[in-house]
Amino acid sequence: FKDAEHQRITVLKKIPYNRNILTLYVSQPFNILLLQIPNQYYYLGILREIFIPSEYIYTEIKLDQRCFSITELHNSTLTNLGYLRRTKYYPLLCRQYLRMMCFYDNDLICICDVDRFSNCFFFNHTMNYDCQGRHYCENDGQCFQNNETCPTKLTCVCPNCYYGTKCQFSTKGFLFSLDPILSYHVKPNVSLIQQPLIIKISIVISTIMLILGLISGILSIIVFCRVKPRQVGSGYYLLISSITSICMIIILTIKFWQLILSQMSLINNRSLLMFNCMSMDFLLKVLLASSEWLNACVAIERMISVTKGTRFNKQRSKQLAKSVIFSVFFFSIITQIHDPIHRQLIDDIDDDEQRIWCFVEYSYSVRIYNSFITLFHFLVPFSINFITALVIIKKIARRRSNIYPEQSYHDHFQRQMHHHQHLLFAPCMLILLGLPRLIVSFSKSCMKSAREPWFYLIGYFVSFIPSMLTFIVFVLPSKNYKSELRLMYEQTIRRFR
Repeated sequence: FKDAEHQRITVLKKIPYNRNILTLYVSQPFNILLLQIPNQYYYLGILREIFIPSEYIYTEIKLDQRCFSITELHNSTLTNLGYLRRTKYYPLLCRQYLRMMCFYDNDLICICDVDRFSNCFFFNHTMNYDCQGRHYCENDGQCFQNNETCPTKLTCVCPNCYYGTKCQFSTKGFLFSLDPILSYHVKPNVSLIQQPLIIKISIVISTIMLILGLISGILSIIVFCRVKPRQVGSGYYLLISSITSICMIIILTIKFWQLILSQMSLINNRSLLMFNCMSMDFLLKVLLASSEWLNACVAIERMISVTKGTRFNKQRSKQLAKSVIFSVFFFSIITQIHDPIHRQLIDDIDDDEQRIWCFVEYSYSVRIYNSFITLFHFLVPFSINFITALVIIKKIARRRSNIYPEQSYHDHFQRQMHHHQHLLFAPCMLILLGLPRLIVSFSKSCMKSAREPWFYLIGYFVSFIPSMLTFIVFVLPSKNYKSELRLMYEQTIRRFR
């Protein structure tokens, strides 16, 4: 070992999420340990002039251990010199920069020893990251092997927006799914108390959403099950929307806990995992789209009611609502049916941990369609709420200005805004609650790294909030709906006296 020519041995190790300590077990004797962060810098981790077998070495990687490029230490005149003329100045660099531990050029890496002399050796900086032409990694991932001549292990470093041991999974497109956002943060075979902060916060958010969603949904169902609110079609829309919101929040909670428990290795039944993989996200998409369309139907009917006035046919509105509700669910299912067809379970195994991913893979044309239909189900109801709110305000103000021409249109506009604020509150609230999801959809094309999940985690949960707030958005601003709730409460109290 002492007289042998130096050999480069690569130990491949991924830094686990939420950890800052790495443990390496090295069987080969070594004197120097260099750490390389892909596409960044080298760091001198360990320098041992004498190798001691079975030695336990603890070291911290700090900023002053970074190896400097020769271009950072000298001007371009020196760096452009020939190899021999350039390297004759290298022994002086360690004495010139007293805190520097190492430096490198295109051919060499030089270590500053205790006497401030530079010991240099050849080092290949231009590795071909395809593992000798094997193309082990997918989607342009960089492939690293642990030995240049006889590799026994390959590791992929994924580009932005890709993950998995082979970079085979993608976060590109409009993937509103918890799997790529949270899965890597769940520690297998570890209790909930020891899970990272993001998992604990997600549990709190999920629990709060479940409680508020159930309370809002149940109170809304109590109101819209009564006869008076269902004298027009909007009562039916809001009743079904309330039932949909309860189903959605229950499925969301089941989806969340199934993901957490499966990544903790507490749920291993493959049939159950496959059923959940194919059904949960599909049902959430269908229920979310249906809920937003039903809210848009309420906005349309209210606009028609204001426009027609006394000519508005309540009986026809009720009959039409039943057909529209069926059409909304049918349309939502048909447009999302491609999702479960393309889902599958994938085992993702490396040396440190094993995970099972619910993976969806679309062809290029299906990916374009999925992006379009996701935006369609969001933007069209969003636009309907926005447009109907403006139409309602303008129609009422113009009608009042025709009756009372002595007052200006502006005065009528303000007065009607105040008088009919219960009609405007719902579409305006839905617009405001939909803005965060709109921003998430267009601000970034993908989640670049699982280490930065907060933006997408918030966007994921926020997308369900409008559908959960039927009681707050539609019942509380309306005097008629509140009186029905109060009447129901009084009848219940009298019944138990």
